[in-house]
Amino acid sequence: MEKSKNIKNIKAGFLLSGEHEELPFAELKALLDVYEIDINNIDIFGNYYVLEGKFTSEIIKKIIKRGGYLNEGHLILLEYKINDSNTENDDKWLKDFYKKVEDLEIPLSPEDSFAVRVLKIDKESTINSMDVERELGRIVKDKTDSKVKLKNPLKVVRVVVLKDRIYLALILEKRDKEYFQKNRPHLRAYFHPGCILPKLARCLVNLSRLKKGDVLLDPFCGTGGFLIEGGFMGLKLIGSDIDDDMVNGTLLNLKSYNLTEHIISIKKWNAGDIKSFLKQLNVKYVDGIVTDPPYGISTSAKGNIEEILNNLGDVLKKDGYLVFASSRKINLDLELMEMYKLYIHKSLTRYIHVYKKTDKFMYIKRQIINHNIAIHDK
Repeated sequence: MEKSKNIKNIKAGFLLSGEHEELPFAELKALLDVYEIDINNIDIFGNYYVLEGKFTSEIIKKIIKRGGYLNEGHLILLEYKINDSNTENDDKWLKDFYKKVEDLEIPLSPEDSFAVRVLKIDKESTINSMDVERELGRIVKDKTDSKVKLKNPLKVVRVVVLKDRIYLALILEKRDKEYFQKNRPHLRAYFHPGCILPKLARCLVNLSRLKKGDVLLDPFCGTGGFLIEGGFMGLKLIGSDIDDDMVNGTLLNLKSYNLTEHIISIKKWNAGDIKSFLKQLNVKYVDGIVTDPPYGISTSAKGNIEEILNNLGDVLKKDGYLVFASSRKINLDLELMEMYKLYIHKSLTRYIHVYKKTDKFMYIKRQIINHNIAIHDK
């Protein structure tokens, strides 16, 4: 279980990427499910989300480290609402805000170095960011005896400026931008055109809501993009592809990232016969499936993609998720929980499907089986 005991209600701030209108928040919601966070309230300000719930600082860090489209995770120290009468007079409300900060307990020690950074979500705000950073830096230094360090400080105090309020927060974790730059598909040990970028692959694996130690299946593994991200999350990996080169390329990529210990099996196999593959591994059900099936291919070697995807429900555990990208909307017997439209370029739009194996799917399957048995008996 990821959930910690005796967690207090606190406010956490999440700065999400603006690269897509819906996917960043969808990923955040999925990770709240992964870590079993009880949320009491959500305030949304553009791409800044303030959540009140049963968090710890460590869980906020884990959410950002695991996310693809989550830029920063904050511990909210103070919420200051600007009165309507003060909105035209920055000096007046800022003085009151500074006074509130002076009365605040700030979790910094004399051994810490820090910097204050202003983020204007409200682009029309007229406050002078440098003045605010300078004054808050003085207040925090006097209160905590911490050292101001503008370059590479140990901790960053974040001031989030909105239209009607301002948040003072401590940045607990920032997204590792360097990882996503240095690990683009063409820089991997094995590359093939058409790979999903690691940030999107990370997001799709998160949408499957798998927890550390769970089994991830990708029956169209290609060069292993989803399996790589799953490996970094501590998942156990099963992959297959009908192409020998892809299978060998996936194994090479996983080895280059030192993720081979997470592999259950990566093998050449037809996704249409995935049950037989799992039977060889003595695996009846997997915890989640994330895949990127080939588009527009209906050869006998690949089989009917929609039929294959539908049959994947048979090897998915109850309440498990099947997440996949497709160039068109695909209806399955599983329950569709979410769908997101992702524009790639003028000739390609992907639809991100998030299906769940619910009691409804299991009922339909039983009805089909019983119907077939009745026909056979006749």
